[in-house]
Amino acid sequence: MFILRFMNEEDDLSVKEFTNLSEVKSYIAENNLERTWHQIEEVKKVIPNLKED
Repeated sequence: MFILRFMNEEDDLSVKEFTNLSEVKSYIAENNLERTWHQIEEVKKVIPNLKED
């Protein structure tokens, strides 16, 4: 999963989630975010430790 943080037209921080990096890149291109502040973060699933204490 990828999280895209970017500044929208009203200079507010927006956050969108995507399943793969190609979706993130196409969203950036479609919405002309290349020249505005944006950050891409990859989130890996964490499996909780189910071991009993």
